[in-house]
Amino acid sequence: MNLRWAIACLVAFAPLRAQLKAGPWVPAYQGVEIATGEAPEPRRQKAYAVRVDLRAPGVELFTTPHAGPRETTSETTSEFLAHHRLQVAINANFYDPCCTPGDKDLLGLAMSGGEVVSPAVAKGIGTAAFVATRDNFATILKTGEDFRTSGLWTAVAGTEVVLVDGRRTVSDIKFNKATHPRTALGLTRDGRHLILLVIDGRQEGYSVGATMDEVVDWLVRFGAADGLNLDGGGSTALVRDVDGQPKLVSRPSGVALGSTSPAGGEPQQRSNGNNFGVFARPLQPAA
Repeated sequence: MNLRWAIACLVAFAPLRAQLKAGPWVPAYQGVEIATGEAPEPRRQKAYAVRVDLRAPGVELFTTPHAGPRETTSETTSEFLAHHRLQVAINANFYDPCCTPGDKDLLGLAMSGGEVVSPAVAKGIGTAAFVATRDNFATILKTGEDFRTSGLWTAVAGTEVVLVDGRRTVSDIKFNKATHPRTALGLTRDGRHLILLVIDGRQEGYSVGATMDEVVDWLVRFGAADGLNLDGGGSTALVRDVDGQPKLVSRPSGVALGSTSPAGGEPQQRSNGNNFGVFARPLQPAA
């Protein structure tokens, strides 16, 4: 980290980051660690982050492949993880129609295994994208008129790039100022580590959600220098593999737009048009 960037971060984020409490990174698989975070009253937030070493042996990125008469056939994030035997997974692109199971069209670029599932767009939702080569060299960028997918292996898209080289780039729109469950991706300054971020919401007393500025605060808190906002709301979910079975890490707000988890019941996942996951090897047994 260079001195100029460190000073800029202290000035820009110190008042907000002081309120964010992040736990330690706990190894989950080879090259994959998980951490939790909390923000106190008056607006409670519960955040979950996954840090993926893109250079670790066995780490591979994967997104929902093409299926059905449209672009994809929806799955909950748990179904997606179990179906493809992934180790961790989150929701990704916005999609249409929402919010019941079925065949979907994705908004913006999506690539799975080198195949374009949904084409890049030059305007509107989906112009901001995370892209990676087969060797996991990744970046976050905007897809314009001349954007080409040659050489890319994995891609997902969201609403906007919210963090560039440590600088906040959140647009001043109503959607960004409201508190919602949020899902985002980040990259560390050296591009080696991918950060998957989920912030639960719409659940008073547990986690009310986050504004987009707060998404940036959390991305920086967990080590990102660049960040991308993905689909959120009822789609937001983080799932991991435990002994071959999907286990919810986050607490989704419900399957229907604006719904909440039943009082005292299990969190419900939405069937998403696109999910994003990571293959990783199990941890080495202790010597």
